[in-house]
Amino acid sequence: MFRNLEIYSSIDRMVKKNVEPGSYIHFSSCMSRPNALINALVRVFYGKEGNFTISCTGLHSNANALALSGIVKKAIITFAGDNYPRPAPNRLYSRLFEGKPFELELWSILSLVERLIAGALQLPGIITSSILDSHLATDKVGTSLFLFPNPNQNGISEDISFKRDSSDELSQLAVYGSSLEVLRKHRSIYKKKKEADEEQYLALLSPLSPDYTFVHGTIADDRGNVLLTPPLGEGIWGALAAKKGILLTAERIVPYGTIPPEFVTIPGSRVIGMCEVPYGAHPQSMRISNQMKVPGLQGMETYCDDYDFMVEASEKSGSKDLNERKEWLEKYILCKGGHEEYLKVLGKERLENLKLSSIKEKYKTVHIQVNIKNEPATDSEQMIILTARSIIELVIRKQYKTVLAGIGAAHMAAWTAAKLLEASDFPITTLAELGFYGFVPQSGDIFLFSQLHGNKAEQLSDVTQILGTQVSKDCLGVLGTAQIDLDGNLNSTRLSDGRFLVGSGGANDIASTADCLVVAKAMKGRFVQNVDFITSPGRRVQQIVCQFGRFRRRMVGNKKNMYFSDWICPPSEPTLTAEVAISKYTDWSLPSHKPFREEPITKDELEVLRELDPEKLYR
Repeated sequence: MFRNLEIYSSIDRMVKKNVEPGSYIHFSSCMSRPNALINALVRVFYGKEGNFTISCTGLHSNANALALSGIVKKAIITFAGDNYPRPAPNRLYSRLFEGKPFELELWSILSLVERLIAGALQLPGIITSSILDSHLATDKVGTSLFLFPNPNQNGISEDISFKRDSSDELSQLAVYGSSLEVLRKHRSIYKKKKEADEEQYLALLSPLSPDYTFVHGTIADDRGNVLLTPPLGEGIWGALAAKKGILLTAERIVPYGTIPPEFVTIPGSRVIGMCEVPYGAHPQSMRISNQMKVPGLQGMETYCDDYDFMVEASEKSGSKDLNERKEWLEKYILCKGGHEEYLKVLGKERLENLKLSSIKEKYKTVHIQVNIKNEPATDSEQMIILTARSIIELVIRKQYKTVLAGIGAAHMAAWTAAKLLEASDFPITTLAELGFYGFVPQSGDIFLFSQLHGNKAEQLSDVTQILGTQVSKDCLGVLGTAQIDLDGNLNSTRLSDGRFLVGSGGANDIASTADCLVVAKAMKGRFVQNVDFITSPGRRVQQIVCQFGRFRRRMVGNKKNMYFSDWICPPSEPTLTAEVAISKYTDWSLPSHKPFREEPITKDELEVLRELDPEKLYR
């Protein structure tokens, strides 16, 4: 024992001894999540009044057990749904806006991390560039988000602070779905000019200070000093923001002095309980860096994401059949033997097959069958390749230095564009929000956050570097969406009937500060006059790409409007005309304009995409 640190042999006993009902717990995503600790929390408090407030960047996979267990009162999150093989809503969360299965407080990834930074630094608040021009802000003004003039703008000098007042119309903003126009109306009260720039106002976010933060580390010594292996996702901030302390699991606990000081990520003085838990991040991955010459890492090996488990967790936990949900929960989470039984249920062979040496063998050579090579493009393939062409055009024309790949068809297009640019001796640096910089995707592994992609990265960092510093400078963001309107506003959060989609993740952070390109398959209800919820503002969207062409912005008077610029017939409907396509697949009224003819998809373009996605998960 060191200071108030206790080392436990049982993860369940550690949770039971330290965590009280009603606590606020943060689950740190660094980039591996403390999944074994989440499982233990559910086991310890299942059938009891947990009444927990939780926060994390996203709820998916085995974290769905938190919703099934009924132990959570409120969740402060950025994403809830399925993230593999594609981002998609999960039935389990469809009624989040009704407070079921728990109350919802929704943020973007960077704004959530910024609040944790403020908590860790014991600041009264922190300025953000995110969420202000979206519906993510409307329920937060006067409680956790405060507006005041930017002192750097000319003509704005008065000091303004917001406090919630029941007599003020700002009380309207307490309801999810309040009009963005209401927010803008109240912001305009304090403007010197009617049409002031958005930058004249700043948003101050209140800090987040959880009682406990759950962390899973690579290794830790017996004084609680933790080594985390990059990419670091949210980084150290959630851990250091904890008021009562950190509950830690690690793949291995080593003697004090084993970890060189330059590799200690989180200091042991903040850790109050720890337990050695192999595969503590499962079904997520845990990266072991061979470059770190740390004795405690000897004999350890990276294990990768368990895609089969992730798919099963999504299907079973979100099933219409309540018995299927219960069976999944009992099989994997409510194991009477705790984490040891969880590993036995998974089986030794399955766990061995997740190790990097086994996965590398699987992806060693990705072959395209001859019949696949000769197949014509599908609508999805055409859409992704058209997006790749748009990326290439914008990168060359506007000289962007980096491309941020959002998850979904967006990142497949970004990867395709990067490979095509590289073949033309015009390389571009690709980014992913959790800390990947300059990475080369592993052909055949379509998951955006796979550890395999990190093996060929220029840098592995964290959310604050990628979304906070890289995206805002010379970067093109490539995003997908559930809905988009002619102003470029994106919705991935809520439909008009109140159903929850998935949330922002990092999309709002990207769209708030970077020029963007949006890819989405056109259909009624997706290409709409006005989105049902503005998740990400559209003012910086440069182009929209679908299966039959592109839409671009052009100046009309003092405003940039979208117009249909490039047309190509979708493979599934070879007789379709451009006019009929717009009428059939969008709700948009567009100015009359004869679009350019897009060149047919080439075999070379198809080969690049099909090598990336040989199993057709996106194609």
